[in-house]
Amino acid sequence: MVLCPNCHHMATVGAMTEAEQRYYKMEPFNIKRGFVEGQLKVNQNAVAVSIGSNQFVNDGDLILVDDESLISLSVDQNGRLEVSLRLYDRNDMLLASVVQNEWVSGDQLPWDLQSGFQWLRVTQAARNIALELDARRMPLSLVANLWRKGQNIALSGTWIKFNGVVKNVGFANLCFVALQLVVDTKGGTFSVRPDPRYGKGSLVSWPDVTERVSKGLNAFNELTQSKVQRRKLLGD
Repeated sequence: MVLCPNCHHMATVGAMTEAEQRYYKMEPFNIKRGFVEGQLKVNQNAVAVSIGSNQFVNDGDLILVDDESLISLSVDQNGRLEVSLRLYDRNDMLLASVVQNEWVSGDQLPWDLQSGFQWLRVTQAARNIALELDARRMPLSLVANLWRKGQNIALSGTWIKFNGVVKNVGFANLCFVALQLVVDTKGGTFSVRPDPRYGKGSLVSWPDVTERVSKGLNAFNELTQSKVQRRKLLGD
């Protein structure tokens, strides 16, 4: 049986009786309603996310399939990090989406959703984790098994692995600064490209993760500052 996060916790601690659980199984409120939703509390200012042994530093789209953004970062008016993502299964059914830290889950089964104030987990059948987002650490960490149009981007605890128009492309121990992973199914290409807004980006390879993120953030700040300076020179 699939329960919303609050009811899931209620059942786990024994506050929901077995009779109540059986009733809710017969009268599934969330399926009738179509979704469950919640807010993710992110107390991070840096535009950085950790994906296994890799990190991304950018204030825009990170992973795209045919111009559809699957993961992006932004900042709110108070300078706090916002994450947005779209989680599909291999049949292109939307399991969950996060829009600027507000998440909504779809009604596709079988799956189980659990959440706290600063974390979100979607587990599919056979205990396969489709998404695990943890904002309790800096940088925010993300593990996911992304699918879209037959393309699979596995964001595991150790690396990023792509299989689709090309096979077995992997990345580990890198920081992607203002760079995007882009899939073009019509053209049959998978590429790492600079964010079009900046026109360039960089890869940071450094053994210590904390220093790697710091170097990535410094590189991003230099990039954004130079863009502002160019605009001033051009009179924009």
